[in-house]
Amino acid sequence: MTLKYLDQTGLSLMLSVGATWFKRGSGHQFAIPTRWGSSGRINLIGTYSLHRHEAVLEVRELTGTCTGDQVTAYLDTLAAECRPGQLTVVVLDNAAFHKGALIRQRREVWEQQGLYLRYLPPYAPFLNLIEEVWRRLKGILMPRRCYNSVAELRDALLTGLKILGTRFI
Repeated sequence: MTLKYLDQTGLSLMLSVGATWFKRGSGHQFAIPTRWGSSGRINLIGTYSLHRHEAVLEVRELTGTCTGDQVTAYLDTLAAECRPGQLTVVVLDNAAFHKGALIRQRREVWEQQGLYLRYLPPYAPFLNLIEEVWRRLKGILMPRRCYNSVAELRDALLTGLKILGTRFI
């Protein structure tokens, strides 16, 4: 049996603001200029697979934000790679685009190919093992800095993914 944990992540040109400080009672809020937006972001969908003694990270870059169509296309790719007689279980969280009508329609076809979907309990992202992989990628393997261009961000991302031995699908 192969167990695959599926999730999405996004990376921006600027680090997110973790915390701010201002004098108690002043109530001041301020806008933090960003270079985010769709033109300053890279989104990925991926699976972290456990098979025998081997762990494998598989990713695909998304165009725009994640949608049910993109999740379906990714699951179609995984199903096409299933080996006869080999059970493959994909663990997903409860995001709306993981449970849409298109996914419900394709589920029976995927099961015939050997790909089965299972969902985590609500509000339990800590049970999804790929979350730790994303945290390691963004927090340790990629330099913690702001990037001047998407090309610089992509270079840093590819370096981190290479260290993880990522397979692009």
